[in-house]
Amino acid sequence: MKLIKYTLTLLAFIATAQATIVISDTAFFLDATTHTSDTDDRTISNFSVAAGEKLVVTTTMENGNISDITFNGASLIPIYNTVNNIQRVATYYLDVTTATTANIVADIDGNTHFGFAAYAINGAAMGGPADFSSSATRLAGDVDTEVGSLVIGSFTKNSFASITLNTTSTAVYNEDTIGAGGTSGMAAYYFSTTVSTDDYGFNNSNSRPAAGAVVFNVIPEPSSILLLGVAGLALVVVKRRRK
Repeated sequence: MKLIKYTLTLLAFIATAQATIVISDTAFFLDATTHTSDTDDRTISNFSVAAGEKLVVTTTMENGNISDITFNGASLIPIYNTVNNIQRVATYYLDVTTATTANIVADIDGNTHFGFAAYAINGAAMGGPADFSSSATRLAGDVDTEVGSLVIGSFTKNSFASITLNTTSTAVYNEDTIGAGGTSGMAAYYFSTTVSTDDYGFNNSNSRPAAGAVVFNVIPEPSSILLLGVAGLALVVVKRRRK
């Protein structure tokens, strides 16, 4: 019985001994005027990402598409690219291995109203998101979260009104007239405090909405992984003693 209690104590400690995700920096770009051509790439200048961090970029736009998004010349990896008629949301990521300060450049096709936000994220698992969803509606769709998960959303609609989200969030931008045109866009995020399934989106309705969300989970501390092995071994010993 003492061994079982010790094992349960270890497992309880493992549940709390987790790293945390930290957003070390954010920045954004919004079109100030209507663009008449797609020759002028949009740029977030001198954005810094530390070694081992993840760069995430979300976009909101009307009347165009994205050929590529690069950081220091390296192409980011697309997660979703969802369009409702001419309103579009998209999200990209890149794992950065060497500390870098460089421009984030969006190569745009079409005469568009465009906005994008950048996040430098520390403490998230390498590779793509743990979950994501997007749709040509006001709601991104169901995404599964853990305690401490970072959920990043991108939202747009055809209107001159700012967006009101259904989940308490931190906005990077919430613009009701991107490029002085008839499109609204928002980039926002929140940290989950429970294990749940969420449908991240906005409440106010307008024509041609689109929404998307990505989830990044925390990385267990190395000590937690070691303890997990010890706890597993203890459980094996208990089973063997019971035979």
